[in-house]
Amino acid sequence: METVHVKILEPKVRRILDDLESLRLIEVEKPGEPRKPKRRFGSMKGLVEHMADDFDAPLDDFKEYM
Repeated sequence: METVHVKILEPKVRRILDDLESLRLIEVEKPGEPRKPKRRFGSMKGLVEHMADDFDAPLDDFKEYM
């Protein structure tokens, strides 16, 4: 059996492929959603090498709002 990937551009082609599939001349696999890897807690550990000492300090621009 040979596997061929086809990009369908016309609705008429889709109907032809559906007819061929109903006659069991071809097998059409519907594309699924790509799987996203699960996020794991702590997976970015060690990627931040330096953070300023005043990182959490309030900004001067927002003093009038505080």
